[in-house]
Amino acid sequence: MITKLLALLWREVLEHKNLWRVPLILLGFAILLRMSWMFGNLTTEFSVPSWMESDPTVTSVIDGAMARALDAMNYVVMMAMFIVSVFYTLSCLYNERQDNSILFWRSLPVSDSLTIASKLLVALVAIPLLILITQSLVSIIFLTTKAPTYLTSYFDRSLLALGKVVLWSMVPTISWCLLCSQVAKRNPFLLAFVAPVLLVWVDKLFLNGAVSETLVVNRITGFSTHTMMPLVWGLVFSAVCIGVTITKRSARI
Repeated sequence: MITKLLALLWREVLEHKNLWRVPLILLGFAILLRMSWMFGNLTTEFSVPSWMESDPTVTSVIDGAMARALDAMNYVVMMAMFIVSVFYTLSCLYNERQDNSILFWRSLPVSDSLTIASKLLVALVAIPLLILITQSLVSIIFLTTKAPTYLTSYFDRSLLALGKVVLWSMVPTISWCLLCSQVAKRNPFLLAFVAPVLLVWVDKLFLNGAVSETLVVNRITGFSTHTMMPLVWGLVFSAVCIGVTITKRSARI
């Protein structure tokens, strides 16, 4: 089973090249930006009188400014990879049906549940790991010798947050996208984004926003206050989406 799963994961890497192209593009952009600061007209140097350079307060302010700028860059990395994961899961199952490659993959001794599991692992494990690796490399590019100190502080603040983002946001989103990718006959992107908008509109029209408040507002506030029920309902929703996806895939030839 492990061998089959690894083969499926390698297949995803080969078929969906944006999974590794986007991090390389982001790293290339970071290198170009760093080189422009070193050799071009851009600069990251702070104009500080020489007699103040050793002042701990001044050093702390400068380091804090650099850390905030790097936090912003790392946020861009996270959002870019989140978009990649959404587009990946919306297209992976749909494309198999469009080009009829599903006939080949269904002929192999691999279960549909294992195939779906490989796609979930890519979106929920591999991509978050790529986020951490890319953020670490960007930090090293910009901070060089100060990178270990920054990364220690950053990961202390961000690892738990990233785990919460995966559980609260990515798991339901990715599960929904996989379902749309499997059931959509023409455009999974349209189904994934229009269906929630229509749900909110109908809810506002007939129920005065009660369902939207439960699904969205309470979930957001639950994220900040560590309330468990919104998390549980999100995981239940994800399990239903994944179960329907596997069932639909098994029923289709």
